[in-house]
Amino acid sequence: MKLSIYISCLLIPLLIFFLEIPTSKQINHKRNLNNFHSFHPNHDNHSFGMRLRKLPGKLSEVYAPVFVKPAPGNEATIVGLTHDSLRIFYINSPGAADRMMSITSADGGLTWGDPKMEFNLPHQGAYGNQVIKDHNGELHCVFLVQGEGNGGYRGRLDNIWYSHTNRQRNEWATPEEIFHGYVGALRGFIQLKGGRLLLAFAKAVPEWEKVPPKGIADYGWNEIISLYSDDGGKTWKHSKNGMKVVSQSGKTTRYGGIEPAILELKNGKIWMLIRTNSGYLYESYSVDGGKSWQQPRPTKFISSNSPAAILRLRDNRIVIFWCSDQCWDNPHSYADGGRQVLHTAISNDEGKTWRGFREVLIKIEGNIPHHGDFGVSYSSAVETADGKIALISGQGAGKAIVLFDPDWLEQRSDNDDFSKGIVQWTMFGGDSVTKLSILPNMRDKKALLIRKSANKKDLNTEAVWNFPMASKGELILKIRKNMGSRGINVALSDHFSTCDDTMANKHAVFVFSVPGTNKTWEKSDNDMTIEVRWSIRNRKASLYLNNQLIKIASIQRHPNFGINYLRVGIPGDKEDLSGYYIKSVNSVTK
Repeated sequence: MKLSIYISCLLIPLLIFFLEIPTSKQINHKRNLNNFHSFHPNHDNHSFGMRLRKLPGKLSEVYAPVFVKPAPGNEATIVGLTHDSLRIFYINSPGAADRMMSITSADGGLTWGDPKMEFNLPHQGAYGNQVIKDHNGELHCVFLVQGEGNGGYRGRLDNIWYSHTNRQRNEWATPEEIFHGYVGALRGFIQLKGGRLLLAFAKAVPEWEKVPPKGIADYGWNEIISLYSDDGGKTWKHSKNGMKVVSQSGKTTRYGGIEPAILELKNGKIWMLIRTNSGYLYESYSVDGGKSWQQPRPTKFISSNSPAAILRLRDNRIVIFWCSDQCWDNPHSYADGGRQVLHTAISNDEGKTWRGFREVLIKIEGNIPHHGDFGVSYSSAVETADGKIALISGQGAGKAIVLFDPDWLEQRSDNDDFSKGIVQWTMFGGDSVTKLSILPNMRDKKALLIRKSANKKDLNTEAVWNFPMASKGELILKIRKNMGSRGINVALSDHFSTCDDTMANKHAVFVFSVPGTNKTWEKSDNDMTIEVRWSIRNRKASLYLNNQLIKIASIQRHPNFGINYLRVGIPGDKEDLSGYYIKSVNSVTK
């Protein structure tokens, strides 16, 4: 890893904290991420983003998302028990996959105990499980058991089994199969206010496995249905109708609509969010407690081909989790857009309006071997007794336990001066010569040095910053240009794309390019202020350099909610090893 030519050898020990230098100990750590006992309590050797944020010693001090430790299993479920007690349920896989396991926290999620077996599975299980606590304090668990036979997907079965606790969670009942077929994952299991247990999922339809002839709509090979029980899980009934979503052609997969998440609204309707490959989440509603469902329709939430999760807080605010990720220069990218970043938003009016759209978890950076699914998707969250949110999400090496305060999502502004490192920036695919540095002649003052190397000369983004979503707002960047700098590129967007996505700026909302030959840029002092003001209603954005209007940009694409991403880089297709420093950045909602 090359060090900046501006950094003296005396500062190398300081920079090791910010640069990912893979020692043998770290390499072994990554290889053992699937072994729960090998996990370091709260560090994963990350080089940027929220995983660098220090874990507070007290739950009351948690505010912005903080990485607690790697999660014990894929597609796990977190449940609040009593007061500060939380429990995570997961299948012992990789491994025999024959037990439902759990770990418990007695302090609201800051620390976790050793794994414990909850019950044996009837046969080898898959990852999927959902656990809820009912109105009487008992637990209900649905999980997947693998098999072979007809009625599934290409001879494969993932049947749904069910169990529940008795005597105030002191024992589990013998599991029973409640659905026979192929179910890829379980994401939607709730108890309604009236006591009904409701489970929504997508099942494979063998007759839909083949792509239909040209001219006939392709709905993939899955149909969404629901099961419900009005007697505490003794018997289960099927919904009256199923749902299907058109599968977009030319994508990596043709699942159709799958992995629904559900929530009961105040008016009694059930709201469902559906994973699709269309670039957006879809939604459906039920007005009869899940007995029947309306035809799915697109939401306004940009999403990769990944599932959502929904949480109701005690004060009735709603929080959603999803991957608002897109990969524009690779139509065959993993999950049709990627799972590098998990986002979250909050609503206090039953989903009519949303705020936040913040990064709550990022995947582990680096070339880590993947066996199966990976990234930050498949979320489960619960509100702690202190009003924080405990989140578990991710698959493979990226799975994590996270804590944050839901009020953080209500922020209307944010700022960063790099005093805590690169905890607010995501730099997946970024240039190796762009990194945290020390400002020349300013001891201990950290800044983000933006540069472009020859092997990244075709890129226009070197770093990405997420801030509170705003339809009208202002960004203020304090920068210091270096002699020979080729200028600055600024793009504003409403979703995440990696730094090395060569098409991302073409799909941004506003884009500005100020080359180094710009007269104002050339004549300005090295230290300067860049302001970007935008209004989605007016379809315009303006860029000011030291209070002088430089450019006005017209909207490239109308966003559904506003702007929540800043992408900064260097214009042109030539290397720039001089570049500029970002000393601070500030966002304000107008």
